[in-house]
Amino acid sequence: MIVKTENVKNTGDTIMKYRDLRLSFKMSDIDFMILSIGEETILTPFPKHSHSKNSYELHYIKSGRGTLIADSVTYNVGPGSFFVTGPGVFHEQISDMDDPMVEYGMYLQVSTAEVLRRDNTMAQFINTPFFICDAGQEPALIMEEIFRELREKRFGYELMLNALIEQFLITITRFYENRTVKRKKGTRAVPADMTYLTIEEAFLYDYKDLTLPELARRVNLGIRQTQRLLNKHYNLTFSQKKDEARMSAALLLLKGTNKSVGEISEELGFSSPEHFTNSFKKYFGKTPGAYRKKSVHFDGFNL
Repeated sequence: MIVKTENVKNTGDTIMKYRDLRLSFKMSDIDFMILSIGEETILTPFPKHSHSKNSYELHYIKSGRGTLIADSVTYNVGPGSFFVTGPGVFHEQISDMDDPMVEYGMYLQVSTAEVLRRDNTMAQFINTPFFICDAGQEPALIMEEIFRELREKRFGYELMLNALIEQFLITITRFYENRTVKRKKGTRAVPADMTYLTIEEAFLYDYKDLTLPELARRVNLGIRQTQRLLNKHYNLTFSQKKDEARMSAALLLLKGTNKSVGEISEELGFSSPEHFTNSFKKYFGKTPGAYRKKSVHFDGFNL
């Protein structure tokens, strides 16, 4: 197992991530590959994005409050909120800046048969691209044990990690019982690959300054290969995907904060407020000021 630890300062708060774990195991004839586990404070908006067809991201809100928008539905989330964003689910997050969210996250990929048997223990998890609930403290306690094993690396820690992650997956799947969830048929997954996670994290965290050559460097591909990959798996060019990320972040900042258009323009990496306003109007058909005045505020889904 390869473990790359990142301890990044983000406006005074620490982001702790264990990336490129490639921790693999089998549960109920399903191959799981854990690629990333982390804890972070969400201080800037996570713009709208989705994961590749075999990828799932598990989110547990340890503390703080904020808003999740998943497939155009708005949810209020807070301590104990748990949600899964699977293949094709467009989602975005914004913290309450007076009480920013601290999130435990796990990114994994699966390989399955074309169709899962109904009695497969993990079929409900694999066949549910989106799920949200109030999970209480149980997932947090397991995640803390996972972080301890990753941090201390004591004898047999890889076996302990396997056991703890299996316990975590079974625990959260139990929450699915007796709840209405969105479903889809199981799909045959491609082999686990860090490329998709790297691409998604690049647009999620670095939409302000990201360039195509820099993205190509991160995924260890040529510029043309990287562009073809974006077209094939996301149906977007690099410029379109960056615009999508920045415009999604703009909506969150306009609706969820009191920052001025000038401040938002600078935060998103535009050369001037005028450039931002023109780009926003071209993308959405209205100015940032007009959107802010007429934006609809949902009551949300209170957990």
